[in-house]
Amino acid sequence: MSEPTIRQPPAEPIGIEPERARQVSPSHVAIRFAFGAVTSIAAAVIGLAFGARASGLFLAFPAILAASLTLIANEEDATAAREDARGAVVGSIALAVFAAVGAALYTEIPAGLVLVAATAAWTVVALGLYVILWVRRH
Repeated sequence: MSEPTIRQPPAEPIGIEPERARQVSPSHVAIRFAFGAVTSIAAAVIGLAFGARASGLFLAFPAILAASLTLIANEEDATAAREDARGAVVGSIALAVFAAVGAALYTEIPAGLVLVAATAAWTVVALGLYVILWVRRH
């Protein structure tokens, strides 16, 4: 089997499966909670030591990503974990665009419109990157 590339589509289609939430074991929830707590505490300590700007970068880190990727790699395989990590990168880039649009517009237009504009920017970037990176061209 060949190694997946960034241009290959995800192995599973994107979708929402609420019933899968009931399949998550309490120990997995605890691991994710612990990783999230440690990440948040680290961001707080960095904030105290170096200021809010430095800690803000760490608060943007998906707190449960490390735990989730570890659990996925253990239960499924490294390929599945890699797919989730790639999706997190795309989401993080889109989140950075959301923050940039919000910061640029916050003092210029009403807050509700800033939220709408930033959300629209996030959506365009996230979907655009998905199409560019994973959707096969026919």
